[in-house]
Amino acid sequence: MNQFTTNRKIKTYQYKNKIQVALSCVILLFLWEIIALKINNDIYLPTLEQVCLSMKEIILEDRFIIDVLSTISRCILSFFMALLAAFILGVISYSIDIFKNFLTPIISLARSIPNMVLIVLTLIWFNKESAPYIVVFIMVFPVLYDAILGSMKSIDKGILEMAYLYKIRRRDKILKIYFPAIKFSLISILSSTISLGFKIVIAGEVYGQPLYGIGAMIQNEKVNFNTTAIFAWIIIIVIISSILNLMEKLLLRRIFLWRR
Repeated sequence: MNQFTTNRKIKTYQYKNKIQVALSCVILLFLWEIIALKINNDIYLPTLEQVCLSMKEIILEDRFIIDVLSTISRCILSFFMALLAAFILGVISYSIDIFKNFLTPIISLARSIPNMVLIVLTLIWFNKESAPYIVVFIMVFPVLYDAILGSMKSIDKGILEMAYLYKIRRRDKILKIYFPAIKFSLISILSSTISLGFKIVIAGEVYGQPLYGIGAMIQNEKVNFNTTAIFAWIIIIVIISSILNLMEKLLLRRIFLWRR
């Protein structure tokens, strides 16, 4: 009975939270519409109706799917490249102190460089198609590297000593001790890291102007002073980010977490 009451309270609390979030969205949209009507200038702030019509036009364009898939593919490919490099270098750094010390200033530098400065430099050094990949890699890699190295350092020394004492094979140590620690450490930062990568890719596309991409289309609308279309793209980006986060959670639940 107590467990049933607790579960019911949790569901009620979650339901109230969803209602409050929905109410907040409605209030913000209402304020947006009132301010837009008051200004009466779509260059500064378009109305909701104008944004919805612009979204419809954008989605019905022939290149819309290509632009969206180009941006998403850049984000995913860059993320997995950074993840692979972070895993390999994290393992080496954990095993060899001199290698870890050598990487420390490089990681600190990569973590400290502002996004816009990095985008400008990559556009100078590389072509506009490669710039988004490189920027995302440099910005995401330190986060993943720190997570992987930190998870390995946090493993209980007693477990490692016991594995050494019982002469556990290296392969079993990796699969049963190190990999679970790395896995659950990555799960906690995966959502924020992919979202960061997605936004950085778009920023890189805005400045780099590749042939296809969401950022390239936003830059085109900016040149034409089409604020309505820019707001429409912002809403599209929010929807795509939400879908990616949902897919990521479902995938992680299926791959990593236990089933009920």
